[in-house]
Amino acid sequence: MISKKVRELFVSLMEATDTSPVVYDIETQQYTGNFNAAVVNKYIELGALELVEGVAAITILINNRDDFLSSFAAGAREAMHGSDQSYADYNANPFAFSVGFEHFHQLAKKKRPVSGYICHGFERADTGLIHQQ
Repeated sequence: MISKKVRELFVSLMEATDTSPVVYDIETQQYTGNFNAAVVNKYIELGALELVEGVAAITILINNRDDFLSSFAAGAREAMHGSDQSYADYNANPFAFSVGFEHFHQLAKKKRPVSGYICHGFERADTGLIHQQ
């Protein structure tokens, strides 16, 4: 199981848009926001993230971003289909798969769906399409 703080960090990256608290720049593939510095530093040390800037807000890159995105979306998809986490072993990034899987279950626990929710790998209510970053 992934800790709440770690899940919050990576989910905030997957929820990033140009109007969300975490901003994603499509041209540079950088994420900027106010993150938990201890969690960010841990994942920089582990090689999952790369620090670009850390003055007023923190700007980071996800290393192997394509693998992370596809695995996160696969985790959410498998959770939606009722599968278990054993599929994580078949993904390029088992950690990202688990984050997506657990995030889907966290959202499913809510009594009401979040209106207008946008997250990579999740269906958008306004278009019916899976959101891609």
